[in-house]
Amino acid sequence: MWHWNVRKNQGFTLIEMLATAIIIGIVAAISAPNLLGLLNRNRVNQGLVQLEGAIKEAQRQAIRNGKTCKIKLTTTTDSDGNTRVLLTRVLASDPGETGSPDYSGCLLEDRILPRDVTTTTTITGTPTKITFSSKGNTDAASQGSIIISHSGTTEEKCLVITGTLGNILTGEYNGTNCITN
Repeated sequence: MWHWNVRKNQGFTLIEMLATAIIIGIVAAISAPNLLGLLNRNRVNQGLVQLEGAIKEAQRQAIRNGKTCKIKLTTTTDSDGNTRVLLTRVLASDPGETGSPDYSGCLLEDRILPRDVTTTTTITGTPTKITFSSKGNTDAASQGSIIISHSGTTEEKCLVITGTLGNILTGEYNGTNCITN
């Protein structure tokens, strides 16, 4: 029979604690880049969801209210000094707007895309304006693609507004084309 010399409440030795700390450090060093990449991919996905939601909301509001709705993508600076993409309604004082158009009610609230998410667009105009008629149709100037990306990941998403019916499609951007779902 084996007899073990067991002392109660012995605790851990310094070597055991150092070995545990080294192992935790190695696991953290290996997993940190993957976690940051996951966070950045999640920001791209959130940006796409917010962008698509705002555009579809403006289209629905145009149909519901029976009036033209215009929204725009611009950049703004947040309280931390970061540049962010903002979706808001077009104002009567915006360049190119004549008369006194009323686009109130086109968006229930402005949308700000997640931090460090950028957009690239093929839609004409600066800032990018998207117009929906009272029937939810778009004009030729509102059609095109919006690519959503983040500098911390290679994943890019896209949103395509196509056809005069105002079809809105989303998908993956592969660097040259938007592969829609």
